[in-house]
Amino acid sequence: MIIGVKKRNVNAASASSASKLLAMAKKRSSKATLLLIFISFTALYAFLPVLAPLPSLSSSSHHNKVNRNFEISRDMFWKDSQPFQIIGGDLHYFRVHPQVHMNLKICLQYWEDRLLKAKALGLNTIQTYVPWNLHEPSPGRHVFEGFADIESFLKLCNKLGLLVMLRPGPYICAEWDWGGFPAWFSSMSPSPKLRSSDPTFLHLVLVGCGLFLYLSLCLSVAVIEVSTYYSFLFKVERWWGNLLPKLVPLLYQNGGPIIMVQIENEYGSYGNDKAYLQHLVVLARSHLGPDIILYEVL
Repeated sequence: MIIGVKKRNVNAASASSASKLLAMAKKRSSKATLLLIFISFTALYAFLPVLAPLPSLSSSSHHNKVNRNFEISRDMFWKDSQPFQIIGGDLHYFRVHPQVHMNLKICLQYWEDRLLKAKALGLNTIQTYVPWNLHEPSPGRHVFEGFADIESFLKLCNKLGLLVMLRPGPYICAEWDWGGFPAWFSSMSPSPKLRSSDPTFLHLVLVGCGLFLYLSLCLSVAVIEVSTYYSFLFKVERWWGNLLPKLVPLLYQNGGPIIMVQIENEYGSYGNDKAYLQHLVVLARSHLGPDIILYEVL
């Protein structure tokens, strides 16, 4: 009898343990299910961008948004595959402004008045310079507001149906102070050699001899770095690197008014540094693309 009771107690204890284990298993199963659901939602959220349709190349870039082209072929200008005659004249945005120079709204009114008058004369193309000293009055400080807002001027030309031949220099002449070169060039010592591919070198005089090779190497590197900083082309690269990217959406093939860009100005009567001109060509194409029409006025 006693043995039988013990067996029943053991069986009861086993049943109780089994119930506890089952309950624990259910809890763990519930936690695992919740964890699995959480991981599934997280994975789905992470992969949603992948599942979304990919944007076309034309929608992710301002290039090739419109089917327009301007080219020179068979000794003629062609606009959208049709012969085109340029009837142009100069209108310089930086010379047309109210007394309150930085009020863009008033500047736009002045510009529109002059552009409409030019159009009434029969012009279909506007030429304008870009004076470096206006847009970079001090080293590294660029100004594109008010009457210096060249982007707004070009957009207005486009709105009025006028094409643009842009003349960004770096030397513009234009009967403008120092041909557009910033005045702070003259305060640099040594001053950069303008309109040239030759860097200005600092001539360092060393007293003594028998310097170690390592010291000589370090000195050579320092001279090269300082020479690059003082070179004219280094300044041009920084200036155009800030200006030209702003013009890319305003090129004719991208829906804007710019059909051509001039390199330098009247350089043939000044010098013959072909390396300098070639460097400007490469620099312009690197920013504006290989299809941009570049020209020079001798």
